[in-house]
Amino acid sequence: LTISAIASPPKWYIENNIPFKAYENIGYGVGASKVEAKQNAKADISNSLQTTIKSSFIINKNYSNDSYSKSVNRNVEEISNVELDNLIQIKSEYIDNIYYVAIKYINLPFAKKVRLKFDDVSVLKKETNSYILNTLLLKELKDEFGFYPKITINKGNLTIGNQSFNINKNILKKLFSSNTNSNLKLQLPKQLKHQEYYFINLKSKKSGYVTLIQIYENGETSILFSNKTVNNSTQLEYPNKNEYDGLEAYLNDNQTKAKDLTIAMICKEKKDFSYFDNISVYKEKHAKVYGKIFDMMNGCNVGSKIIEIRR
Repeated sequence: LTISAIASPPKWYIENNIPFKAYENIGYGVGASKVEAKQNAKADISNSLQTTIKSSFIINKNYSNDSYSKSVNRNVEEISNVELDNLIQIKSEYIDNIYYVAIKYINLPFAKKVRLKFDDVSVLKKETNSYILNTLLLKELKDEFGFYPKITINKGNLTIGNQSFNINKNILKKLFSSNTNSNLKLQLPKQLKHQEYYFINLKSKKSGYVTLIQIYENGETSILFSNKTVNNSTQLEYPNKNEYDGLEAYLNDNQTKAKDLTIAMICKEKKDFSYFDNISVYKEKHAKVYGKIFDMMNGCNVGSKIIEIRR
């Protein structure tokens, strides 16, 4: 005797009747695992946002002579310009070895999403970091809060008060800013082609310790050199033209263009960059340590430039 059975989905899943606000999108998904169900719910949201998504999901459940076999064929391919992050699970049921979930996506610009999390903004501290204040992200937050809220960035998350938000690549690029500084002149090309070589020139009008840093749009951080002693007339070129062809502008295989941020800072005292020596090159994709750079800028003279790289 062979019995074929298909689990009966919950009523909320069949009717798609979870209430939502005008700026929210609800996605419904089914899967042999919760991860699979969430992925299909995400595909549902992508469809509702009129992005291109191809999704197939088949669950075959067969019972034969008390033996159970299950085959799951799935092919979820996302082709979307929308980065769906900070998704919120609002419903989940597990019925007869099948997961049903509903997730919510707040379809608003990042700064507006952040503002929604706060009822009383008067208790929040104000940002004082001169570099951070000049970024597009802080200007957008000011439009929503009425002032520049103090932010902390750690391991790919932005924290304001007691609320934390994931930073995707698009948000990170809003923290990239070109800044001029009267005590520190930073010169390098604005645009480069993939695998083109270039040099960075620094001119100091202040004594102290200079550090040169690059942050890439995927969050990787490179300390080119740190704590070099300079005076009020020092000129530096990196790398040394007598020894090297220059720095190489580089794109990953899946990139057609990218933005890199080059930062130079002169500080009165030496800064400890040993954390980056151990982590930034090898584990940066997971550690997202670039937030520490912004913290270390306070009290230093900072100049920065954005480089655009194209194929």
